[in-house]
Amino acid sequence: MVNHFPVMLNEVLESIPMNCKIVVDWTLGHWWHSRAILEKFPSIKKLFGFDLDPNILEETKNRLKDLKNKIEFIWSSYVDIPKFLWGQKADFVLLDLWVNMEHFKDWERGFSLNYNSKLDMRFDNKNGKSAYDIINDYSEQELIRIFVDYAEFSIPKAQEIARIIVRERKNKKIETTFELKNLLNQVGLGQKASTIIFQAIRIETNKEIDNLKLMLDQLPNILSNWWRCGIITFHSLEDRIVKNYFKDLSKSGLFELVYKKAIPASYQEVLKNRASRSAKYRVIEKTFTQN
Repeated sequence: MVNHFPVMLNEVLESIPMNCKIVVDWTLGHWWHSRAILEKFPSIKKLFGFDLDPNILEETKNRLKDLKNKIEFIWSSYVDIPKFLWGQKADFVLLDLWVNMEHFKDWERGFSLNYNSKLDMRFDNKNGKSAYDIINDYSEQELIRIFVDYAEFSIPKAQEIARIIVRERKNKKIETTFELKNLLNQVGLGQKASTIIFQAIRIETNKEIDNLKLMLDQLPNILSNWWRCGIITFHSLEDRIVKNYFKDLSKSGLFELVYKKAIPASYQEVLKNRASRSAKYRVIEKTFTQN
């Protein structure tokens, strides 16, 4: 198991109202938050934990077996939450958008450009399109969209990257992480920029932005009155989406922002855990029933 420090744990615990009974952890693979929440709030009757990766979910079950009577372990995307709540409303919802480091340490999964493996990048590697499918089957325009929208590259640079991928795959399928990395190097991308491209492909592979938007759309219907949702983001695109959605909800009169601005990780936490340096935490509270 990879060593992991839960990001912004104190801020999460401080944002949870007392006496909550139903909690949803939309990314249970980061089980450290769930354990701390259950230990601090004995009033909780049930915590619904979601994760797409069956291997990580099994590991998490073992890690939390002493709390199994309070946790519903669910192998599914967080967009499926309504059907698992059985009509119940959540008192607190947590979404930690940090990608589990287990994915990067498992070199066969194709998440990291530091290991030579087949392109995959799926959280659930038994379902859906893989990174291999995207790199070899997407049109040039679709690849440009990924690199502009998710990597936030300029259109000319995105076009250059897409062209060399399309040109190369006409001769031979691009099968491995190192083959893709070498192509990126040919258009002048170093380690940092190549990592951003890999991240963009991972976002597309797992529909991370689409799923985030679907989850946000469901929030008014799954959250109890006067209770809260907290979201930790790490990517500027994710944070803009959450920020704008929370802003719109607050204007509707149905919700109130608990914090006017996102809370960053503390200086002390960043010193201990570099993964937290880009973290931002936003919290919103439901105030009225939606008619």
